[in-house]
Amino acid sequence: MLDRIEVGLVSADDAVVNFYTTVFEMDKLEVTEAGSGTVHRLRAGGTVLKVMVPKQPPAVAEPSGSFLAATGLRYLSFYVADGLDELVERGVAAGGRLQMGPIDIGPGKRLAIFADPDGNTLELVEGPS
Repeated sequence: MLDRIEVGLVSADDAVVNFYTTVFEMDKLEVTEAGSGTVHRLRAGGTVLKVMVPKQPPAVAEPSGSFLAATGLRYLSFYVADGLDELVERGVAAGGRLQMGPIDIGPGKRLAIFADPDGNTLELVEGPS
């Protein structure tokens, strides 16, 4: 039986770790040194985001335009009860890029599409779950 799912990102350095801990106030868990690099684990609620920083710097992937332009794992969704505008401001200040919004998507729900400093697409949703 499945116990949990953790999502992993690969980054050239620790900057994206600082982005997620600053913007989303994620808790830093233990850091693991592996033969191939360093794995940072960040937690918010029951979700863990892993950031692998290889010893050999990886090639930087160029975004292929809209996250809707290709199949595969293309974006992460972050849900907040309120404070979307503040989250967007912190994200921009920490090196992220606002791509769309915030916009209203229904009664009491708002959405913003954002890119972290590595170009990973984030869907930020505000409102009741």
